[in-house]
Amino acid sequence: MNPTTESTLRFTGDYPALAVWVLAFVLAAAMWFLYRRESRRLAGAASWLPAALRSLAVFILVLALSGPVLRRETTQRQLGRVVLAVDTSSSMKLEDERPSAPGQEAPRSSDSRLTRAEKMLLSGTTPLLKKLTETQDVELVLLRGQQTQRLWWHRQKGKDTSGDMPSEFDLQADVPITNLDSTLREALGPANPGTALVVLTDGQHNAAGSPEEFAATMKQAGTPIFTIGFGSEIPPPDLSVLNVLTAESVFTEENLQGRVMVSDSLPSGTPAQVRISSGGKTMWEQNFTAEGKGERRFDFTFPVKQLPEAAAAERDKTLRLLQVQVAVQGERSGIEKTRANNTREVALHLLSRKRKVLILDGRPRWETRYIHNHFDRDDRWEVRLLLDDYAEKPQDGALQKDFPKTREDLLSYDLVLLGDVPPSRFSPAQTDWLLEFVEKRGGGLILIDGVRGHLKQWAQGKTASLLPVTWAATAAPPNQKIVWSLSSEGERESALRLSDSPSANSSLWPTLPDMRWASSVQAQPGATTLAYFQTGTAPSAKAGSPAAVFRPVGAGAVLYLGTDDLWRWRYQVGDLYHQRLWMQLAAWIAAPPFQAEDKQISIGTDRLRYTPGEQSELRVRIRNAAGDLVSNAEPRAFLLLDGKEVATLQLEPDPTHFGIYRTLTPPLKAGAYEIAVAESPTATRSNLRLSLRVADAGNPEWATLTMNRPLLEAMATASGGRFLREEQAATELPNLLQSIDRKQTTIAETILWSSWWWFGAVIALLSIEWLLRKKMRLV
Repeated sequence: MNPTTESTLRFTGDYPALAVWVLAFVLAAAMWFLYRRESRRLAGAASWLPAALRSLAVFILVLALSGPVLRRETTQRQLGRVVLAVDTSSSMKLEDERPSAPGQEAPRSSDSRLTRAEKMLLSGTTPLLKKLTETQDVELVLLRGQQTQRLWWHRQKGKDTSGDMPSEFDLQADVPITNLDSTLREALGPANPGTALVVLTDGQHNAAGSPEEFAATMKQAGTPIFTIGFGSEIPPPDLSVLNVLTAESVFTEENLQGRVMVSDSLPSGTPAQVRISSGGKTMWEQNFTAEGKGERRFDFTFPVKQLPEAAAAERDKTLRLLQVQVAVQGERSGIEKTRANNTREVALHLLSRKRKVLILDGRPRWETRYIHNHFDRDDRWEVRLLLDDYAEKPQDGALQKDFPKTREDLLSYDLVLLGDVPPSRFSPAQTDWLLEFVEKRGGGLILIDGVRGHLKQWAQGKTASLLPVTWAATAAPPNQKIVWSLSSEGERESALRLSDSPSANSSLWPTLPDMRWASSVQAQPGATTLAYFQTGTAPSAKAGSPAAVFRPVGAGAVLYLGTDDLWRWRYQVGDLYHQRLWMQLAAWIAAPPFQAEDKQISIGTDRLRYTPGEQSELRVRIRNAAGDLVSNAEPRAFLLLDGKEVATLQLEPDPTHFGIYRTLTPPLKAGAYEIAVAESPTATRSNLRLSLRVADAGNPEWATLTMNRPLLEAMATASGGRFLREEQAATELPNLLQSIDRKQTTIAETILWSSWWWFGAVIALLSIEWLLRKKMRLV
């Protein structure tokens, strides 16, 4: 843009400008009067000129007392950058009904949401896209699920452009998900000042990430988000399955319980039914009457043993598929807007055993009791708590009597929690079994220190290899307020995440209720300190003794916790932080589960239920002929979909568990998968196979048919932008985007009263006046 310059005259002298101007006029008039008298006798038209020059010189000299300064302000306007992101998910092909026109009996059906967005941007005498290019640098991006497609750009008044402005999008609204977090980050790129993001969408975010958190970060970067909402806010008559909440695995002798979330916008009184079936057999159903008031919940339960047997051709006999369906009954069955959102498929796995945890402690501490309750309420775990009764002879005590009777019984556990109890309360065979449980079986061990300091005794003898810490000579002062602070390694560990935001998680830990007791230890060589104790909540407080220390031991993993006061985190928030932390630590430290095993190879996944687009984490453990873990293998995993190989995956050693290898699959499509493993790149595939079913969870785009206005307003407000309905965008958006224009202003000041130009003018006037007076014989 061409620069514009504005000049102004300012007065910065010590005397009032008005008084100086009056004085200058008075003295100039006096000079005129005095010098004009002597030139009146002269003839000629220029006889008055010497007196005028003298008066003007006096006027300029006196005016210098007001301190005149010439200020020149030059403004260079730089074009703002506008990124237009258009949602092309399948919900954008919905046609919203507009109000009836006068004389019409039924509402009129409009174009699809994507078509309306296309016409707004690209059609008409002056399309909105063209109008924006006249004042901004513009980029047009299409949101395609988890990816973005850059369609067109126009920068620097057309000097940098991808070509002629498109006349249509030339694609269908067929993407099954909407992501208003990662795709917008990708579309925006570096968020520099002078940038604005305009999102044209119905707001049906149904992928990972938080659009609200993204919008908040954009405000910090000075990038407002303007959301343009498409779609009706009045729900059309429809029923849809929003979600099915139930366990991903269940035991055959139990009842499967869960909840079906249904969106109900039907006319009140319409008969309907929700039903769960498997293999053509109805397992549960409930009739209900529609109320048209939005979300409804239906709790269900039925015996697992009544599920149909797996088909003979199925390799995985533990997998069952549940079909959840809602439908309008009777004559009004055709009233719904769409029936594409009425069903949901849910994968269910039948398990023969739960993961097992054994808790050993010297007394019933608050921490131990709460931990036991957490595991006892979790359907995925089977917990056993053993407390010492302080019998005079350890062999008569409860710990030895109730301890697993055989080595094989102990090795069937996945995790052991060892509290404030000395090793002398166990038999030598039992301590040997604990060592083997960690070092060879690959089990997890969590050590919870206590005031009595009995854990120190485990650092002596053959059990010393289990301890990742050594105790300091002096104990920490009692009854002082102690808080946690994560180390850099702890900040990266997902098991220590108490907030979904990594930055918020780091600042959350020091604010949690303080501990009243903590041990004083030092980390062993090779151990990783995940957190420290500090005696203050200020960010500058010095970190003290290690609070959480991790170290792999043999095939297993050991975690040391330097306090038993974590239960204090329950104050006023219940299980919000305490339960989440312990269940995450257990899943991390415990021996990884494997769904398929033989003598040499074990194959497992991180979860049992997946939806299309998700990735599965595969775990493989390899043993040699002697049963020892192999740590130097180069295993390969082969992913087969419906019998055809779709990927070959290289597995990498797991730094947490010795002899375990991990990898991530590509994003999975719906279907039946099998996973085979080869011990090396040249070895043949094993006969052991793990079956994996990716169930189609339905199209989440059809679950809600209205515009999500609350989300779009929240994004706009959090970023400093504005929410507009589609009918407002064409007229209001161009004016709103003017706020992002960048202006570079240059100011130059010339101090006239002390410049050569000012006094040069006075000298020139007086010189000319003197020459004229001499010519006129007045001197």
